[in-house]
Amino acid sequence: MSTIYLVRHGQASFGTDNYDQLSDTGREQVRQLGNYFAGLGERIDRIYSGGLRRQTETAEIIAGAFR
Repeated sequence: MSTIYLVRHGQASFGTDNYDQLSDTGREQVRQLGNYFAGLGERIDRIYSGGLRRQTETAEIIAGAFR
């Protein structure tokens, strides 16, 4: 059976010059989520993201947990 996980990007850098990036807290949130997914022991076949930097960074960090 297939499973689809929908994930919203981590916390963005609200109030900074570049809102389209993750804050330090956002990166930590996503690292923890990636580690959680990796700990499930399931294979992730594909990761899709939107084109905004905070979205792609979220996808990259999650994918990194599987390397």
